[in-house]
Amino acid sequence: MKMKANKKVSIEVGHGGKDSGAVHGKVFEKNINLTVALELKRQLERHGVEVLCSRTSDVDDKAADFFPKAKAFAPDVGISVHTNAFNGTARGFEVFRNTNAFSITSALLCANIEREVKKLGQTSRGVKDSHFLMSSLPLPTAYLELGFLDNSLDYAGFDTPEKQKAFGTAYAKGILDYLAIDWIAETQETPEITSLWRVVAGSFSNKENAVIHLNRLKAKGVEAFLLEHRN
Repeated sequence: MKMKANKKVSIEVGHGGKDSGAVHGKVFEKNINLTVALELKRQLERHGVEVLCSRTSDVDDKAADFFPKAKAFAPDVGISVHTNAFNGTARGFEVFRNTNAFSITSALLCANIEREVKKLGQTSRGVKDSHFLMSSLPLPTAYLELGFLDNSLDYAGFDTPEKQKAFGTAYAKGILDYLAIDWIAETQETPEITSLWRVVAGSFSNKENAVIHLNRLKAKGVEAFLLEHRN
């Protein structure tokens, strides 16, 4: 079992329920935000970080109601997950830092996340000063807009759940780096072997005949070996 990292992160998952957030055709911001945030949560928890999410399903969720809970949770980092829409031509990731006493550390947090997002091939509009409610938290924060869903070029970078999860992973890498927690790559576990099946190609009472048959199998490229069996 992985040791606890003794770090906490709060995640405000933008919109939800009746509030769809930005909309483009049948694409709702609230759904993208949730997919990204759940993967972010999973990756942080995999590294021993304690996480508080504003929502983990498609339910009504007001940011103003969450931030008092986040403040009481006393996280080391506060994150807000959103997706942009504007005029159909604007594109790129952008992140907003806290502008209170934690502006410098917030800028570092935002820069770390931005670096990981760029590795996905996403363009960036840079780190900006926040005018959102997020700035009311007395801690380093990052308000994240992963891209513009009404821009076809931008949306192509996050138009599937797997691509959206990649953003969640990138966010996690940036946050963990800020928290001085080394990234641990996920490895595929080797399935447990419960049974072995042996193929028997013949039995002989005479060892010489057995050796002849063994050599014939090996000459054909069949892996074989001689095993003595006594009744």
